[in-house]
Amino acid sequence: MKLLGKCAAFLAAAALCAGTLSGCGEEPEYRQFAVGEDGSVTAVTDYAGLPVAVIEVENYGTIRAVLFEEDAPKAVENFITHAEEGYYDGLTFHRVIDDFMIQGGDPAGDGTGGESIWGEPFEDEFTDNLWNFRGALSMANSGQDSNGSQFFIVQAGDTESMTEEYFDSIEEENSKSVNQKVNDQLEIYEMYGYSGSQLDQIESLLRQQYENANKGETDFPDEVKEFYRQTGGTPWLDKMHTVFGQVVEGMDIVDEIADVSTDDNSKPNNDVVISSVTIEYPAE
Repeated sequence: MKLLGKCAAFLAAAALCAGTLSGCGEEPEYRQFAVGEDGSVTAVTDYAGLPVAVIEVENYGTIRAVLFEEDAPKAVENFITHAEEGYYDGLTFHRVIDDFMIQGGDPAGDGTGGESIWGEPFEDEFTDNLWNFRGALSMANSGQDSNGSQFFIVQAGDTESMTEEYFDSIEEENSKSVNQKVNDQLEIYEMYGYSGSQLDQIESLLRQQYENANKGETDFPDEVKEFYRQTGGTPWLDKMHTVFGQVVEGMDIVDEIADVSTDDNSKPNNDVVISSVTIEYPAE
């Protein structure tokens, strides 16, 4: 099970706020950013009412992430139950890509394994309240409603590229039909010299991939764009991967892990081991 890389959002040759985003209505209790009365956007720092995942990484340190149980109840239940049963203890961050994300939660250690607490994949939980900002804790998947045990932490921190044109390009890509996306990719393969039966096979694989994949976010609110510009992240993954948490301590650890040397499959050359994942609950 693999996440699509940054360029895959455009090529795919390989796969909040304490106020409402609209600025009206009842305010949600917990989100990743808050919108002030003057329209300014700031990070939320008080998550006293939420459970916290404490991820201990051998030889690196501690990553703490709040869990958004209201907006992603199944993903949070799945993660908490796995954690409390020791499922993640001793597993690795098996896929690491600097300026993108670190991915773990697979007993097989290669991206092919893992299952949910229900023994079968569970559905995506998409919301306009949670986004793949830097530090987001999200579910890895292999297409629509295919969540299991694997998760990733968004590490991408580039903010200079977050221009209006950048968001427009993502929205334009996500709005394309399956046929448009397939034809765009086939043109690239033809440019590299593929032809005949090779293109037929590639077309079949691409069509299957796009038909199985989540569509992605096609309309980014101004508040979301602004917070992406402050923090960085992976907006091309929004509405493709369920966000269910946010790192509140230990992004320096995430950055350190993201910087390790890897092989051609983005697997660290030296195992990055998750010693344990425990859950801290809010006080009554």
